[in-house]
Order: sequence, then structure tokens, then C-alpha cells
Amino acid sequence: MTANAKRWMKTTGECFLLPVFLLLVLGVCLPWLKLRRLARGPRTKPRIVWGPTPIINISTNAAADRLYGYQSDTLVYRPYYVTKDFTYNLEHWWRIKPLALVIPWAVFLWAVLRYDIFQLYFDGGFLNRTLGKRLELPLLKLLGKKIIVSAYGADVRVERTTRALGPYNCCMDCTQRLVACICDGTLAQRNLAHVRRYADLTLSMGDMTEYTPGSRNDVFYWAIDLKQWPFVGVSLTSRPVKVLHAPNHPQFKGTRFLVDCIKRLQDKGYPVELTLVTELNNAEAKELYKRADIVADQFLIGWHGNFAVEAMALGKPVVAYIRKPEAYLPCWADCPIVNANPDTLLQALVTLIENPTLRYELGVKGRQYVEQVFSLERVGERMDRLYRQLLGDISSVGEGVR
Repeated sequence: MTANAKRWMKTTGECFLLPVFLLLVLGVCLPWLKLRRLARGPRTKPRIVWGPTPIINISTNAAADRLYGYQSDTLVYRPYYVTKDFTYNLEHWWRIKPLALVIPWAVFLWAVLRYDIFQLYFDGGFLNRTLGKRLELPLLKLLGKKIIVSAYGADVRVERTTRALGPYNCCMDCTQRLVACICDGTLAQRNLAHVRRYADLTLSMGDMTEYTPGSRNDVFYWAIDLKQWPFVGVSLTSRPVKVLHAPNHPQFKGTRFLVDCIKRLQDKGYPVELTLVTELNNAEAKELYKRADIVADQFLIGWHGNFAVEAMALGKPVVAYIRKPEAYLPCWADCPIVNANPDTLLQALVTLIENPTLRYELGVKGRQYVEQVFSLERVGERMDRLYRQLLGDISSVGEGVR
């Protein structure tokens, strides 16, 4: 069967499903939820669902919610290779073509009957890639749900804004336009307007704030379970000095600049070696991270990734390019990331290679920073305040929430 034929069959099937779905939403879910709200009373803790974007942070963020007494679950259709640690993983069922057509509609109906707060990303919710995509947020509002939409990067980055950020940006080496990121400015603006019309709150971090004006950028919502990432630190006597880099997308991370710097240093006689970590799941990659003396994150995007958070949790010194430290980083915590772009990367590496004590001290500070900013406890605390604000339990969260 050709791709066009498959698309025609999918569209035809959805045209049949859509009116049935709307009838169930308006005729069954809406009255049932109104009756249940009356029965439950105002003091019942809301239930939270994260998904369907299968990034690792939704699992840890749900765990952070649970620390504060919430029922918080994750649901994905198809996970990435990095992790499959989700409450509901529908990968097996999604492979069955007739079920794949029905699953998004059934998941939405199930979720609205079960959850009160929907934690989604800018690339869409449970009806994404269906004819009902544009209906999802207004239907959630109609059904009395609270909606938080966060950015994770590729779901908001557009080419024109990215290139305007400076000579080093994640478009400069890109060969996956309209594939890796949303890219198209008109499409992104339409999506942003739609999200802001219906979402109760939008959140961004780092360079993502450049694409989502009006979003809060003080929540730092990448939770990490520090029990799973114990402090390891670095050796003061390691030779050669081991630099580790995990380029899941080399063209966006500036990998070529790092490889060039390491070769130049080796040619000059510096005792240094580079390890590139690719195509490993999170548990396998962690074992390699533990052996590193220096962790190199990225040098084009202008904001660190979750990889840097994991490395700092282990007590490793991290080198990354932070385009606007004063705007992107928390004002209430001292971030120890060594800030370097392709122009300054060589010297940053030399400084770290020649100073093992500095590497150790930065590792200790990195662990402390993660404890302050990204631990389950701190992220859970910030999210708890957001939830209570959305529900009217507190009047204001305030700037610089910690």
C-alpha cells in the first residue's frame, strides 16, 4: 500500500471517529465530570498526567509531584530509546495498525475522566497527529481541566529567531530543517497563539524563552532523582584526562568543534582523550559518565541540556555554551558550568586539564547546584506551588520561585 493510500485511509477513519468522539465528550464526559466535581468537593488533590512526548523528564517530574502527595502519571505512545520508564507505555498496542487509529481518541476520553491537570508540551497533546489536534485544548478547557504547556527545545525553536541569536546557533550546521525542530516561524506563531489562548500556564527555560514570549522561565522543570545519580566526583590524578561528550545530535551540539579541540590538544602533547557516547540507554550511558573527568555538553544551542544536569549530579565539571547567563540561569543559585563557545572552548579545556583541583571543586559545586535547582524535592516544591495557584489555593507564586 502506498503512503498516499495509507494517509487516505487514516483520514477517512478519523472523519468517522471525530463525530463519535465529540458525542462522547459532550454527551458523556461533560455531564459526568460536572457531577463528579460536585461529589468530590473543592479540597480533593488534583490528579496529574504528563505526556505524550516521551522525554525522560516527564517520568522524573511525575515522581517529583508524587513527593507532594499528588497522583501523577505519564503516558506515551512510543518511547525513545533512552528510557521506557513511563506509567503507561502504549508502544506494543501502537504497532497494531487498526488500534493505532483509535488509540489517541480513546486515550483522551480515558484521561479526561481520570485526571485534572494536563502537563503537555508545545508539540501537542494526546490528539496530536489526528484531525482533533486543534480541538484538544479547547475541549480540555470546556471540561474544566487545567493545562500547563512547557517547552523542551525542538518544539519551539524556529530558524529565523535562532539565526538572529548570534553566529553560533543550532541552525548553523543543521541538515534536518523542518524535521528536527518546528523551524517554520509562521507555523510556530500560530501554534504559540493557540497554546496561549487555552493554556493556564506556559513554561520555558534557557534559549527556549526566546521563542515563547510571556512564558515563565523561573521554574527550571527538569527534575532529577539524585538517589539514582549519586555523587562520584573526579580523580585528582587521572591521566589521561577523560573528556566525555554525548552527541545524540552532533550537528546541533557543536561536536565537530570539540573533536577539533581535542585533536589540537593531543597534537600539543596534552594528556587528554575523548569519549563519545551514542546509542546507549540512560542506564548504560550513566556508567560511562561516572568515569569522566570533564563533561562537554554543547557549544551551539546556547543552553545546557539534561545531560549536563546528570553530569553535575555525579559531581563532574561541565563545559557548555550558555548564551545569556544573566537571563537563562537562576538568579538564586550559582551555576558552576564553564561557559565556552567554539571560540573559547580550547582555552576552557586547557584550564580544566591543567587544574585537577579546579575540576574537583567544580564537580562539588555542580552537585550542590543540582540539589538546589533540579532535585525532585525542589522541582516538586515549585510545581506544587504552581498547582495550588492554578486551583486558587494561593494567590501568587511570585518571581524567582525556588
